[in-house]
Amino acid sequence: MFLVRRICKVERKDSWQVAKLLEIICQAYEEETGRSKATVYIAGAGTPAPEIAVFADWEQETIEANRSPNVPDAVMQANVELFSLVKSYEIEFFEIATPDKIQERTG
Repeated sequence: MFLVRRICKVERKDSWQVAKLLEIICQAYEEETGRSKATVYIAGAGTPAPEIAVFADWEQETIEANRSPNVPDAVMQANVELFSLVKSYEIEFFEIATPDKIQERTG
């Protein structure tokens, strides 16, 4: 099991619009591909943070390439506006330390 995090660093004025677009993108993947429910959140717009960023986190069983034919149309459309608003875009992958994995790896 993995946690995937999209990170969009933005100007304060764009934070809520970027959150809206990430929500649209995540919902499209959830509805059309069965991806797990994502959580979209903002750092720095109304809370202390070193910079303003909007995140989307979700869990998935495996990490695989996201091929263009599998990308929902709503994602393609929202990405056009999203990328015009972000200063930088990153994606991070974390392996979730489930009890089974911990037991398997530590004995």
